[in-house]
Amino acid sequence: MLFLHKRKFEKLVDEKEAVNNFAKTRQEMEKGDLKAMIIAALISFLPVILLIAGGMFLIAWLLGI
Repeated sequence: MLFLHKRKFEKLVDEKEAVNNFAKTRQEMEKGDLKAMIIAALISFLPVILLIAGGMFLIAWLLGI
């Protein structure tokens, strides 16, 4: 059994109330938000991907593959 005190857990978390609160606080995205998110993802992940790929090419070059 995951929760030993299921009643206490149910008192703490009301699923319907949580869904309603999320729906109320959710904001729509603005016009440039998607572009900004894509640019932020590229800035974050691209250097790591390039380092990993560079390391793999360096190992392949050193082994003569």
